[in-house]
Amino acid sequence: MIKWLHHLLNPHCPDCKEEREDSKVCESCETLKAQLALSNHEKERLLNRLLEKPNENQVTSTPDVKPLLPSSGIPWRVRRQALESEDREKAKLLKTKESVEDLEKELGIAEEARESAGKS
Repeated sequence: MIKWLHHLLNPHCPDCKEEREDSKVCESCETLKAQLALSNHEKERLLNRLLEKPNENQVTSTPDVKPLLPSSGIPWRVRRQALESEDREKAKLLKTKESVEDLEKELGIAEEARESAGKS
């Protein structure tokens, strides 16, 4: 009740004006403060993660890495000749196989197909 009378009698009192300005809460300032606190927390976590000593118990195993041949440095003629020679070798291997039946025997397909054909 006393504050109300004081405000009624002295509406522009400097102390009251300062108190009113301090009591106002700026929502955007509060949002910025929250975002700054979050950002500082994330930076602190990252810094701690970078500064922690690595665990020596972890063993990193690298799979067998086969070096790639630089295909861009090889001229097309040389590359074509290499591919053609590989194809010739594959063709020779296929010619040495006598027939399709021999290949089927190797895979075991022929026996199963013949048995199923004989039963039906």
